[in-house]
Amino acid sequence: MTATCPSGNPLPQSPGSTHPLLAMVALKTPSLPLATALLGSLKAIPGIAVDLGSVQTKDESFVFGLGKDHAAIALLPAPIPWSNLEGPCATAWWWPEATERMKGHRAHVLVALVGETGNPVQRHITFTHLTAAVASHTDAVGIYWGGGRLVHDPQAFIEEAQNVSPANLPLSLWIDFRVETNDDGSHRLFTTGMKAFGKMEIEIPHSKNKPVDVFNFACSIADYVITNNPNIEDGHTMGRSATEKIRATYTPSMYDSTITVLRLDF
Repeated sequence: MTATCPSGNPLPQSPGSTHPLLAMVALKTPSLPLATALLGSLKAIPGIAVDLGSVQTKDESFVFGLGKDHAAIALLPAPIPWSNLEGPCATAWWWPEATERMKGHRAHVLVALVGETGNPVQRHITFTHLTAAVASHTDAVGIYWGGGRLVHDPQAFIEEAQNVSPANLPLSLWIDFRVETNDDGSHRLFTTGMKAFGKMEIEIPHSKNKPVDVFNFACSIADYVITNNPNIEDGHTMGRSATEKIRATYTPSMYDSTITVLRLDF
């Protein structure tokens, strides 16, 4: 499914991936994954370039070349601050046990992919494989995905990572599509995680459509924006077909007026 939009000035975006991608793997016990086992798992994945000669270890951490970037893995013998987890756990409808599972962890592994160039989508794919590999080589109880401020069940994350590809992006792992109910019974949606791709976050402030339809529409538009890098002019229309024409505008966020978002009147 593709969206259609007129030519015009492109969405504001970064010229490359200049910020590190970050995740935290919550653990039952403080234990760093074995570097040889982790790199072996990554090397077995088609399309993932691991520089086996670049491994550097120091204390409870190690770094190595991964594609055009560098991966960093570090053990922190303390829980992830609950202030970072409480909200994401409470709203993780896809993982009802999130609060119970994450509250009991004792340590965590910080996972980072650091680099200044490269395709944001491919970097996210690589980082998803990296995070899944760390989770599979530890006694992980949960994963906190920094870009979208999301939490995930580690086994579900690992299974979904096995199928990730440019044609099958796991947006639900990367982006929070939050649907809420307005006082008048209508629904609103906002995203967290588009910024990691150099894109504006998406907001639908007031929709009379069903929550599932609002969610699916936003997912389709996000996928199109991320993978096709379209030119979307402020005030014009876009949609999933030639006949669907949804007005798109650049506007201050309904939650933070200092942030400009892509508002869709769906």
